[in-house]
Amino acid sequence: MSQPSRKKIVIHEENCAGCQICQLICSYSYQEICAPDQAFIQVTTYELIPKITFLEGCRQCFKCAQHCLYGALEVREVEG
Repeated sequence: MSQPSRKKIVIHEENCAGCQICQLICSYSYQEICAPDQAFIQVTTYELIPKITFLEGCRQCFKCAQHCLYGALEVREVEG
């Protein structure tokens, strides 16, 4: 009997424009404020290369990926 598939977020940092829409969606959804520093996802830029990090408390609701305009966050089905 096969195990049900589940979803996860795959990060494609090379596509990230650093727009912080993911952070705004997250902070508004869970803190009811548009404040990137209150999000469970953080986008930092070091030498013009964005770094995407999920923080403790992330609920894997996929809202960040659903609103990503650049394809930096992708929801993918995974086995087991």
